[in-house]
Amino acid sequence: MPLIDDILDMLGKAKLFSTMDIASGYWNVPMAADSIEKTAFTCKNGLFEWLVMPFGLCNAVPAFERLMENVLVDLKWRTCLVYLDDCVVFSEDFPTHLIRLKQVLECFRAAGFKLKMKKCKWGRDQVAFLGHIVTPSGILPNPEKVKAVMNVKRPHDLHTVRAFLGLTSYFRRYIPGYAAISAPIERLKAKGVLFNWDDDCEAAFVQLKRKLVEPPILVYPDFSKRFKLYVDSSKLAVGACLMQTVDGREREVAYASKLLVGSEKNWINKQDGTSEIECWGIVWATQKFRCYLDRRGFDLDTDHKALTCVFSETNRTSNAKLTRWALELSQLRFKVYHKAGTSMGHVDGLSRLYSDTVCALSMSDLLNEADADGRRSPLVGEDGGTGSGNHTGDLPNPVSPPPLPDGHGSSAVGERVNPDGSEVGPPSNHDRSQPTESPGPNAIPTEQLLVYPVDVFGLQQDRLVAEQRRTPWILAMLAYLESGALALDPQLRTRTLLMAPNYIVRNGVLMRRVHLKARAGPASSLEVPVIPLQFISTVRHLCNTDVLAAHVGVTKTMDKVRKHAFWHGWKRDVAEYVRECATCRSGKGHRPWRNGLTQRMPIHELSGPFLLLVVDAVGPLVATPRGNKFILVFADYFTRWVEAFAIPRLDPTTFVETMVNEVISRHRAPTQ
Repeated sequence: MPLIDDILDMLGKAKLFSTMDIASGYWNVPMAADSIEKTAFTCKNGLFEWLVMPFGLCNAVPAFERLMENVLVDLKWRTCLVYLDDCVVFSEDFPTHLIRLKQVLECFRAAGFKLKMKKCKWGRDQVAFLGHIVTPSGILPNPEKVKAVMNVKRPHDLHTVRAFLGLTSYFRRYIPGYAAISAPIERLKAKGVLFNWDDDCEAAFVQLKRKLVEPPILVYPDFSKRFKLYVDSSKLAVGACLMQTVDGREREVAYASKLLVGSEKNWINKQDGTSEIECWGIVWATQKFRCYLDRRGFDLDTDHKALTCVFSETNRTSNAKLTRWALELSQLRFKVYHKAGTSMGHVDGLSRLYSDTVCALSMSDLLNEADADGRRSPLVGEDGGTGSGNHTGDLPNPVSPPPLPDGHGSSAVGERVNPDGSEVGPPSNHDRSQPTESPGPNAIPTEQLLVYPVDVFGLQQDRLVAEQRRTPWILAMLAYLESGALALDPQLRTRTLLMAPNYIVRNGVLMRRVHLKARAGPASSLEVPVIPLQFISTVRHLCNTDVLAAHVGVTKTMDKVRKHAFWHGWKRDVAEYVRECATCRSGKGHRPWRNGLTQRMPIHELSGPFLLLVVDAVGPLVATPRGNKFILVFADYFTRWVEAFAIPRLDPTTFVETMVNEVISRHRAPTQ
């Protein structure tokens, strides 16, 4: 199987991507003749054998991967990349992209493969592939996968601990200091350790999920440029960060970290223990990133000055371990530089668990391209209401666009465009969410406008403002509403323009306009805060699980959330949350209609009428003048012919007499 990291690294210079998914991929692999009988299974319809490869076989994954590599043997790694049934075609321009797509599709046609069209994406500048979002600027985790991590419940046993760590470890290249952060949870996997979820485990659980919400964008490695490797170690773990200079700015290629285990923890207590831990951290980091650093010159930065002498030509250390490691590293071409730990926060925190994170680029930094002089064009205007002063340090330096002669502020970055690409005039005053002087064109005169405070769930406004501005689409929407600036990403720009009429900014907080149907009296319009991803679980808890929420069921919980908060997909999230709540399931759970355990009669075995009779009785009813109180019903299952007879009593003698004299004598004796 190819390494996922190797696949992602190959997409470095690509601008366009197309992803394809093979329909029923395993069923394209025929079973060997001597293996067919080994796949036999039985059911109520008989005994069956698989003629094609079924799911679940121990060697199914490598067998299918081998088939895909044989089908695309001349195109893989140059035109496309494949991992099982997922294939991505990449190119730097559109004409080349069409040629490569044709080559791949011809190979699929020759192999008899069919594509699952609803999962295919064609000619995109941003696609989801193998749990990551692939863009020309870099890669980041897929928000849908991250959302699944945010919804994971707290582990309660060893099995759920392993499942959670396996899920988060898939994205560890985005998390600085993953090993040190997850250390309290990792200890629960040790043999003979009783499961005890303490405060340290809970803090690590929350921090891991938070790190995934705001990951840095990792750039693709450019092997024509020199790499920089930053390494730092402590008595707890080793951390490393591989970087490259892109557009005059150091950007992260990958993070890596590892806990010290076994005898490694005792090195700190030995003479030269600090030097041994620091040197071993460099050895481990160079092994981890060997595919990037081998046969290439790179710079090695460390905060342990003694190592500059260990790796020098005049090395005279008496420590055999340091000498052996220095000899091992002599195969690599690198220069060692000493930097103070305070200037290496992006790796010092990997090993020491500093609360301050790396100065890595987030999605908001890449919404606009760099200017000609190297400075980036921010999205937020100077007078656009950037929120409370406590969070302005986390945002780009604001720059206000020059005013136009008519008094409306606009700029080249702030010009509005239609989805079709045509430019329109600058945003008017009511579009910029300034204090309302008169109702805008979208206002409904008959509605009552209510604005809910953002701290209705205990979410302080300053925290909400800070978290909103860490979410890419919210930041883009705020920038457009406040200053008319639009992102250069075409998909994000179109999405912003289409959704802007439904949003407004109040005191730096993005609010969503919600229109409620009028049940009695005039209709009402609410403005509710847009909830960032990391606060969704809090809102759902307070609307349903909290003591004051009273577990009111799906319908009432949705009504409560609708009046107080908004996020994309909130209905589905609330329904799933309530459905998984044990209290709601026991009191107001979903009760699906279940049919009776009926079976179809064997009509295919009948050769004529009145071979199978179905009998039923109705009564007792009001007695007729002849004393009949019951109705005996006979139905022929073959022809659906029904005959009914009134009888005075419902006993075996009357039943036999009626059946013989009224049915069998006129038709035939049934077989059953």
